[in-house]
Amino acid sequence: MPNCSIAQSLSKALLELHNSGPHTDFPTRLFASLRLCFSCDFYSFNEWTEREVERIEIYPNWDISLKLFKDYLGEHPSINAIYQKKLNSAVKVSDFVSLAQWRQARLCNNLFRFSNQNYQLAFVSGEQLPKLAVSLNRTSTAFSEEERSLLNLLRPHFIQSYRESRLFAYLNQAAEISNDGFIVVDRAWRIRYVNGRGLAMLKDFFGDESVNSLPTRIGTWLQEKTRTRLAAESPLPDLVVNSGHRSLTIQTVANAEGSEYRLLLRETVRQLDARPLQRLGLTSREAEVLLWLSQGKSNSEIAIILTAKVRTIAKHLERVFAKLMVENRTAAAHTAMEVLRA
Repeated sequence: MPNCSIAQSLSKALLELHNSGPHTDFPTRLFASLRLCFSCDFYSFNEWTEREVERIEIYPNWDISLKLFKDYLGEHPSINAIYQKKLNSAVKVSDFVSLAQWRQARLCNNLFRFSNQNYQLAFVSGEQLPKLAVSLNRTSTAFSEEERSLLNLLRPHFIQSYRESRLFAYLNQAAEISNDGFIVVDRAWRIRYVNGRGLAMLKDFFGDESVNSLPTRIGTWLQEKTRTRLAAESPLPDLVVNSGHRSLTIQTVANAEGSEYRLLLRETVRQLDARPLQRLGLTSREAEVLLWLSQGKSNSEIAIILTAKVRTIAKHLERVFAKLMVENRTAAAHTAMEVLRA
């Protein structure tokens, strides 16, 4: 293919690849871009977690057994070399075995022999989870070094487009639940995406814990929830974290992929009732002041809530302390909480 023709094909391929669209449509855009640059019998896209293949998409459609592919995956010469040598560039099967050796492999005999796929050029991206595998397959023509260079040139664009498609999916889902927190984490509990509301909730309820990974309490709950699901036990209930009169409920969102977890965070505010505190011999206004003191509010904050002057709040608290026979705010708050919990 002349250089000008290669440049034109590459330009069209990149435009096709970076078209925005749902994450589920990514393989379609990938195959369209590959077909502009390579003439092959089959094009394959795989998603991996460690050595487990989670999804295989093939163009044209090829009724391949995912289980069979997994069973013989450890015998694939290219995959083994990529893992052992930590290769980031595109490789051919012929880099590692002869055509005769390839035809004798069980993977080739059970999966590729029926369609005579003798030649393969592929790469695996291990920069993220899930890992990505893209392969080109032919019957009768070996892949050239020029084609290897072209696939290496396209490789970072494939990875970036894949990430963009996932972000597109996250943003669409987050937009639907914009009043709630939305978090995407990987299997190591590292936060891959969090919307603004979710970040604010994490800071409010968990303080200074790292914003790059889940707070320990959520991570422990999610790990146990995953274990019970895999063991087919009764599902673990949603996690509820209380902070004063507020509660944060964390639940998993359905349809999460095996390499990630999506969490929905909802905050509820419990209606506070000062009337039980009147049993301590307080007026209705004194009970309201004591209620907000028990929630950790300062005099100035209570004044704003009750639309009063700070000096007036201070006077109310003097009378509250006298009636409760306590000397400070801590003791008064403790007495109030005993009544409110009863």
